[in-house]
Amino acid sequence: MRYMVTGGILLATFGWLILSYLPGIAAALPQVAFTGAAAQSALPWLAGVTVLAFLVIQVDLVRATLRWFEPAAEPVIVQATHEFNLRRRSETFWTVLPLLGTLLLGLWLVIVS
Repeated sequence: MRYMVTGGILLATFGWLILSYLPGIAAALPQVAFTGAAAQSALPWLAGVTVLAFLVIQVDLVRATLRWFEPAAEPVIVQATHEFNLRRRSETFWTVLPLLGTLLLGLWLVIVS
């Protein structure tokens, strides 16, 4: 059942991406524009606050992941890490990767603009 739901979500996402870029369908979609002076000054601040919130959440996820592998972790957590064969190095890598990607994207945007 889990694989069916995952496959359905994946197919829906691919379908949405493909259909939203077809010229006939894209022309029928509503167009959104922020043209006012207030919007032009507010959007960079909104983007910055959003990225900052995203980074705070990602740092907290990295912290929580590292806490799983501490020697003083609760017995239930230790049992889960062994039961699901979780390795500290790989779990840390896959948790830090989105954080690094966000930081690199932000750095690139600052350099380009």
